[in-house]
Amino acid sequence: MSYTITSDCIACDRCRVQCPTNAIRIESGVLLIDPTQCNHCVGSYGTPQCAAMCPTNFGCLPDNSCFWEVSDLQLTDYWDAWFIRYQSLVTGLKTKGHHKYWQHWFDVYSQKLATLFS
Repeated sequence: MSYTITSDCIACDRCRVQCPTNAIRIESGVLLIDPTQCNHCVGSYGTPQCAAMCPTNFGCLPDNSCFWEVSDLQLTDYWDAWFIRYQSLVTGLKTKGHHKYWQHWFDVYSQKLATLFS
C-alpha cells in the first residue's frame, strides 16, 4: 500500500521536498507518488512525511483501493468462521447431559471428600 496525492492537493510542493525516497514527482504540473519507491518513510521517520507536511491534511492519503478488497475477503472469512464457532458453542450448551470428563472428576472428588469426612 502506498500513499496517493488526492484532489485536495494545493500543489504547495512540501511533500515532494520532504520525501526521503524521492517517490514524489511532478508530471504536467501535478504531483504524483511512485508506489514502487514509497516506503512510508520507514527507517527515516515515524510517520509518512507527505501526509505530515500537507497543510490541507487531505492532500496526501494512504491509497486503500486494493487494501479494502483484501480486507473485505478476510473479513468475510473471519465472520464465517466466527458464526460457525458460535453455532458450535451454542449447540454444545443446549445439549443435555454432562461431559464424561467432568462427571468422572466430580465422582472422584466426591469420593475423596467422603473419605475425608468419615
